[in-house]
Amino acid sequence: MSFLQRYSWTVFVFLSAVLLLFGVSDLPSATSSIARENAINELFIGCLSAVIALIGLRRGRRWAWFAMGLWPVWIAAQALRGASAGQTTEMASAIFLLVLALVALGLSYRPVFIDPGVAR
Repeated sequence: MSFLQRYSWTVFVFLSAVLLLFGVSDLPSATSSIARENAINELFIGCLSAVIALIGLRRGRRWAWFAMGLWPVWIAAQALRGASAGQTTEMASAIFLLVLALVALGLSYRPVFIDPGVAR
């Protein structure tokens, strides 16, 4: 198993940390209820996905891989929301994060499903 396959879970920890930073920085300046809700969602999703990546995906658990499989779905939903609001910068960052999440899922596929005893 390659180095990238063994440590692909760190990509999700990085994504979670970025999301936590967005939530922490957005919450104090949120003036509307929708902006506050978005910031709180970013905090919760960031914390939850960091715990899942650190505890489950790092150990090669299948449930954690399926849970991290929701990242591309969430990013795509955020991209569609940004597109409907006409936010082109959010679309570009969503596409970058979507590619990053899909690559990390692809790299962590083998340790989780093909070589489950190696990752533990």
